[in-house]
Amino acid sequence: MSLQRINLDEIDIYAGTQTRVETNDEAIAGYAENMKQGAEFPPISLYYDGSKYFLADGFHRFLAAKRLEEKDILAEVHEGSRTDALIAALGANATNGLYRTNADKRHAAEIALEEWSDRSNAYLADICKVSIELVRRVRKSMGLDNPDLVIGKDGKSYPSSVERSPRHGGEEREKNDGSSGEPSGGGGGAPSKKNANITDTAGGTRNELEVEARQMIRNGEMDPRELDTLPTAIPNDYAVAAIGILDRMKKDDPKYPQALDRIEKWVMQRKAELLVASGA
Repeated sequence: MSLQRINLDEIDIYAGTQTRVETNDEAIAGYAENMKQGAEFPPISLYYDGSKYFLADGFHRFLAAKRLEEKDILAEVHEGSRTDALIAALGANATNGLYRTNADKRHAAEIALEEWSDRSNAYLADICKVSIELVRRVRKSMGLDNPDLVIGKDGKSYPSSVERSPRHGGEEREKNDGSSGEPSGGGGGAPSKKNANITDTAGGTRNELEVEARQMIRNGEMDPRELDTLPTAIPNDYAVAAIGILDRMKKDDPKYPQALDRIEKWVMQRKAELLVASGA
């Protein structure tokens, strides 16, 4: 990987590596305004096959630079093909940048299944950074049956070994997807842990898995909005997650003190409401 400034016109954004449902024009406008003010953004991620630069991560930054009629943009350039770029793109923004919506996650799973329907659900969940359960549901909705043999991360074929049993609400649960060559707990990210029902295939109760998911959210490794889906989440989890987000604010931004004042005002208002509610 090398860090380079690449001419915008040399970057291919039409190779199917945009994995969101759609780009966010408000975000593009905001990025463009910040760029105009001199803000420095992380480099975009490109894969170069010797003739084309495929954009894997940074579509909003790219489009913001285009809007400003910039000539080039800072990029991390990796050696690789369009397929390498797509694999990187499918898991992009799972833990940073503009958080993916549920529709974005589903869209990523759909793209992965269209490209590699012979891969196991666990493998596809891993590269998309979503739960195995989501991939299973999307596969079913697309009418793609699980093959008798699935290809693992090591490139070898294994029996899919899918055993189904009733779960709450009458749904079925995929108890084993893939093989020893595949991650069995799911997804390469905490959402798969959170969505596991009662007992994960790799071991661990639902409560234990939720504790792990909560910790990942608090560490900034997962969308904090996922806290709303965890029955075991406590107020302190929200506070720690919020502080983690606020700590990422640029301290040298002229509007930083104004942001702190707004936060302080919000906290004081909530405290006042608590005092009124308690009758103090």
